[in-house]
Amino acid sequence: MSNRLPAQQGEVIDRSTSLSLTWNGKALTGHEGDTIASAIAANGDDVFSRSMKYHRRRGILTADHWDPNLFVQVGDEPNVRAGSRRLEAGMVVSSQNVWPSLRFDLGAVNQLVGRFLSAGFYYKTFMRPAFLWPVYQKVLKKFAPGGEIHWKTSTHGDYDKRYVHPDVLVAGGGPAGMGAALAAADAGASVLLVEQYGDLGGHLRWGDDDQRAKAAELAAACRAHAGIEVLLDSTVTGRYDHNWVAIMQRSHAIAPERLVKARAGVLVVAAGLIERPYVFAGNDTPGVMLSGAVRRLVNLWAVLPGTRAVILSANAEGDATVADLERIGVEIVAVLDARKGETIVSVEGGGRVSKVTVSDGRTLDADLVVTATGWTAPTSLLNMGGDRPVYDATAARYSSNSLPANILATGGITGDGSTAELTAHGR
Repeated sequence: MSNRLPAQQGEVIDRSTSLSLTWNGKALTGHEGDTIASAIAANGDDVFSRSMKYHRRRGILTADHWDPNLFVQVGDEPNVRAGSRRLEAGMVVSSQNVWPSLRFDLGAVNQLVGRFLSAGFYYKTFMRPAFLWPVYQKVLKKFAPGGEIHWKTSTHGDYDKRYVHPDVLVAGGGPAGMGAALAAADAGASVLLVEQYGDLGGHLRWGDDDQRAKAAELAAACRAHAGIEVLLDSTVTGRYDHNWVAIMQRSHAIAPERLVKARAGVLVVAAGLIERPYVFAGNDTPGVMLSGAVRRLVNLWAVLPGTRAVILSANAEGDATVADLERIGVEIVAVLDARKGETIVSVEGGGRVSKVTVSDGRTLDADLVVTATGWTAPTSLLNMGGDRPVYDATAARYSSNSLPANILATGGITGDGSTAELTAHGR
């Protein structure tokens, strides 16, 4: 595995295991605890997909559930999120929306004729003659993004449903969510704690020694508490009238997916924050990553994200990323402080970043660009409950404003804080 690092202190992979997979026909191996994306990245691949319209190369951006570049086909299942789906032995994984291959995609010719492909061009260009529209439609469907549904052979037709009625439902298993679950359970409430990843801990899982220890302590307390049921690898997909909450549960033995219908007395939203990208020319080039992606790759899956890095930082997360990269031997070409007006103007590269132009006019050789410039609060569950978020100019994001009595928000979604502060806020 060309990009697999030596053992890291907080890694979640089991190196005593070896799981085989194929990626676009190429045989690879990973470990128990890898995601699909981390296993492929550990084997040295940088490009995972192509953009929808112009078929530009796409690499890892966030390395999590939210990564827009990591949708892949797994067997007969399309649109699998490779950044969060756990690796399983024998997976047959392929890229989507490419022909004839990911590396050589003829759809990239669209970049040369982009001025003729304005938004909705097909509704104007192919209006007449009308009788040919079925022909046009068949051709255009070939260019549609997404994977393939093999309806004749699909094994994903069996699903399950469950009803639960917890006193408190906590959406998010980070420090604030675990703190809220423990406080409610200690007060005698029945609690359902829902976490979309494979383990509790949130951002503490890829943090420093103290943060990982705190995550393990809180997670152990939640699992041991008789009043708390933990659902891992599960996503709260919506909140409806009277706190009717829909949950998609994946990792269980009954069916590939289970719909959990929960009627919660109180819904606690502890969804944390989503790191957002920074805008500059070429910011979609493989090798441009958010700080969270780099820290996950290094600390959870022991994957080398690059060898020469330029970091644009506006917060402590960027500083922590620099420390992580230095620890594993990555050459730090430059650290730009956005708080002082320093910025990235553009990046260049074919299959991966090769040059970075910065605001002082320098052009730097690098194969990794890391940005740590802010977060967005995922307020959709709060919005569905009737909250009208307001913009916080200081934090540069929206936050909750007026919540109904049976919905609470806690943790990063309400503001920044230390681990102790986030945990205490949850309680």
